[in-house]
Order: sequence, then structure tokens, then C-alpha cells
Amino acid sequence: MTEPWLASAAAPSWSDVSTGPRANGLAGAGPCGSAILTRSPAQQASLPGSPPLIAALQILVVIAALAGAAPGDTLRESAPAPLLVPGRPRLPDTAALNRASQARQQYEKGLGLEKMNALAAAIICYKRAAVLDSTLAGPNYRMGKLFLGVAQIEEAVRAFAAEVAHHPGDAQAARELGLGLAQLNEHARAIAQLELLARRLPADGANWRALGYAYMRAGRPRDAERALRRAIALPPESALEHRDLGYVLAATGREREARAEYRRAIALDPKETGAWVNLANLDRSKGDLEPALRDFREAEKRDSTLALAVKGQAQVLTDLKRLDEAGTTYRRLLARAPAEFDARFAAVRLYEALGRDDIALELARDGVRHDRSSGEARLLLGMALEAQGRLREAALELRRAESLTRDREGRARARGLLDRLQAEAPDSLRAGLAADSVDLAKQRTRRPPGMPQIHAVPARPDSQRTGPVMAVPPGPFDSLTPARKPETK
Repeated sequence: MTEPWLASAAAPSWSDVSTGPRANGLAGAGPCGSAILTRSPAQQASLPGSPPLIAALQILVVIAALAGAAPGDTLRESAPAPLLVPGRPRLPDTAALNRASQARQQYEKGLGLEKMNALAAAIICYKRAAVLDSTLAGPNYRMGKLFLGVAQIEEAVRAFAAEVAHHPGDAQAARELGLGLAQLNEHARAIAQLELLARRLPADGANWRALGYAYMRAGRPRDAERALRRAIALPPESALEHRDLGYVLAATGREREARAEYRRAIALDPKETGAWVNLANLDRSKGDLEPALRDFREAEKRDSTLALAVKGQAQVLTDLKRLDEAGTTYRRLLARAPAEFDARFAAVRLYEALGRDDIALELARDGVRHDRSSGEARLLLGMALEAQGRLREAALELRRAESLTRDREGRARARGLLDRLQAEAPDSLRAGLAADSVDLAKQRTRRPPGMPQIHAVPARPDSQRTGPVMAVPPGPFDSLTPARKPETK
């Protein structure tokens, strides 16, 4: 049957318009979707007015309907909807576009929070971005860098691995993955990762330097030396590469060559504090204490926030029996880096040796104030209290240290100190010690469900990290590459 709007175009008469399927008072579709009211002959008869007037009104209705059509469109069928035409490109997936936009917004928000040092909130944003759009470059890498900043190496490695999985061409993420695996002592995986990276990008000295670090961690100093010399041979010259080569040479007993490499590093970059620290450690290991003290002070002069340089000075001053100066230096260090447990332990013992138990106890309490969930801080406070004869308080802190310490060796140490204290305590105190133990157990039992103990890992600012330094013992062994700027992703 002829469609009503086509019939009306050929002969605009009421009878033609009303013969379609929507006759008898139903609304029919005119051109471009216009509505045409049609009526049956019986309905026409009921209309008031003369027949000529009715006919004129009918013609006006049809003309008004046809006026909405573009010229030339009235004699052919309207174009079908775009999605009905085979082969026409599909419209964009607005849901996917929306998720990608949300992911980018979360990533940008994370970068802003990171600049504000709101690191936990930044990690949350980065995680959301990665879930919303796994193809977005950057979120997993930034998460990895932040986890490194709080020494959560396993979490960092997982984040870098996710970045590499989605973006295998990201050399920096691949390099950080290899370095993290080396820190976890997964030597075979670390070396395989970094060897592959060095083969793919042999002109990048940073890859060879990272490979040298992995070799050294695995106890392969000769391979480490070859990798570092390969890095040094590539432009541009890097103070860090000479410094790391100096470490490897010193570790293999080639002291003179090591010193020469440290001096080359300093000549290339006088502000390279790691080379000064390495020189100082080398001097101290040889018993040259005054030169070591001078080198540590040079390092601090170039970076006043470098905790390792201040710690080295305190150690050398202790070796020189200049204990008052050593104590003052330790306190200066702990004011800058309260999470330095080794330095706090040495300072407490130093003041106990000087007969200043009051300062020793206050330093130990400061450690607990800084991190109440630290088993090490609780252990040190217990030892300081025991040294003053405050045995019940000491036993309580040692029990807390045992419950808070995560590693088996640390728990065993706390338990050993507690057992010794209880065995040597006078009979008058043993009942009290037993009661204290029961009370502490009850407190743990009353812990609300879903509220596990949280072992916080204090963040270390980049200025207090020793990396990237291959430092001669007793300094830490760390050679992480510097963080990328967020804008590069």
C-alpha cells in the first residue's frame, strides 16, 4: 500500500491522505515526522461549516505538512538511520571514552596530591586510574616510585611489573623493575630483566649501570665492573657511574683505583654527596679517622639534609673518643631523621656510657612517640628502662616489642631479653611481672574485630635516602635511579 505521505505529495486530497494505515482519526506521520490528522468520510460529514470551507481547510493542512520537507525530498523515501546502513562506521563507545576520561582525571589528581606530599591519597588515585583504564601510561609507575619512598619494595615491584606488562616499551619502568628485583635478592630475575633491557637499548648508560648494580648484589663483582665500564664509555659522562665503579673497585680491594674513581665523580659533579660519603667510608675502614670526618663534613656541606653524612660524623667522633661531640651530632641527626633506628640505638647507648640516663631515656621515648607501632622503638625503650632499674615498665615494653615485631629474629631477640629480665628479677617483682603479662594479653583480646595492628613504615624523603649510592660498608648498599618527573608520563 502506498504510504500516506507519498500519496499526499502526488495528489494532495483528503481521501488520498486518509487511506493509510493510520486513518479513522489516528495520527499519521508526515514528512520529517510531522503529524497529519486524518478523518473518515463519516467524520467529515460531522464537521461544521460548508463543504468548500472544509475542503480549503484540508488543503491547508496538507500544504503545512509538506512545507517541512526540503525541496526535492517529497518524491523519495527519507534516508534510513545511520546504524541501519551496512558498512557505516560505528559510533564511538561513549562508556569507554568516559572511563578513559575518568582515569586521566584520577591520574592528574594523583600527580597533584603527590606534589602536596599527600602520598597515600595519591596512591589511591593512581590505583583508581589503573583500574579505569589499564592502557593509561603512568599510574602504576608513579605508584611504584611512591612505594619505594617508604621502603615497600614488594609493592613497588608489583606496580612496576604492571606498568611493564601494559607498556613494554617503557625503559624506565623496566629498569626500576630490575632494580627492585635485585633489592629483593631475586638475582636471576633481576639480571635477566636488566640484561634484556641493556641488549635492547645498548646506547643508554643507565641500563648498564643498573645491570652493574644487579651483578654486584648477586656477588658478581667482575661482571659488575664490566657493566659499569660499559656505562662510562657511553656519553654523557656521569658522576654516578664513576662513583659506583669506585664502590666495586673498593669492594674487590683495589683501594687506589677506587679513590681515583671517587675523585673523578667529584670533579664531574662537586655536589655529588655519594662520592664524598664513599671516600669517608673508605678512609674510616682504613683507620684514617680525621680524613673520614673531613669527608663526611664535606658531604653535609653540599647537602645539609643528608642523614648519612651526619651519621658518619657521629660514628667517627665516637671512634675518636670525642663522645660529647658524638652525642650532640647524634641528637642533631635524630631531629632530622627520627626513623634512623641504628642511630637512635647508638645514641642511647652512648649517653648511658656517659652517665646521662635521663637523656638516654628521653631519646628512647622519642622513638616511640615517632612511631608507636614500631617493635624496634619499643625494644629500645625497654632496654633503656631496664638500665635504670625500672623492670616492670621494661618488661611491658619488651612484651609490646615482641608482639609488634614482624620478623622472627626480632621477636626472638625481644623474647630473649624478656626471659633474661624475668629470670634475674627479684622474687618480689615476679608476681607483678606475671600480672602485667596477663593484663597485656587481655588488652590484645579486647581489640575490636577488623582492627589489625598496622606496622607503619615511615617515609624517607629523597634527601635522606642514600641512593643512588654503592657505599662502602658500613653504609647501606643501594643504587636506585632518581625518580622521573611526573610530567614525563
